[in-house]
Amino acid sequence: MQKPELSLVGKLDSGLTKGLCSMLASLKVGGLWLLGLLTLASLPWIIFEYGDGLADISPLEWSFMPVLALLLWRHIRYCQHFAIGFWRGLSRLLVAQGIMTAVGMVLFGACVGLLAKTEHPDELLRMLIQEDPLDKLLAFGIVLLALYLAIPKSAPTSLLRPTTLHARVEPEVFTPAKEASV
Repeated sequence: MQKPELSLVGKLDSGLTKGLCSMLASLKVGGLWLLGLLTLASLPWIIFEYGDGLADISPLEWSFMPVLALLLWRHIRYCQHFAIGFWRGLSRLLVAQGIMTAVGMVLFGACVGLLAKTEHPDELLRMLIQEDPLDKLLAFGIVLLALYLAIPKSAPTSLLRPTTLHARVEPEVFTPAKEASV
């Protein structure tokens, strides 16, 4: 059963909806990409926070850097294996970092909101200002987890689909082969 064609107003409405949805989707991906880029770009300032060079690096940060390098190497190898390409692989990495950072910010905001409703909000301010090694461990863990989860799992669908449809070719049977079989 064929569906009736949409009227001109229906076509305009459908096109407007499709355009707005694609614009919002690109804004979402762009925002997550930018948030992931800012997260990765802030790592040197988190690691070298006091400006003392290599003397500034704690044992936690020393253990973070080789794991980060290994996970980056792993990500690059998977991108090469599945023929993802540099920019698409970088985009996957930055979007994953952006998602994890956004989730971390939402959880942090929820915790602050719950703690702000307590009887002593000055204790909350003291807790937020105070530096805790657990905060740095959590921040590094989120970066490493996002990097671990960002690898491609399969080739892009554009590479899986054939580009041209091949017509079925029937084999030809030559007359000498027909006479030999009789």
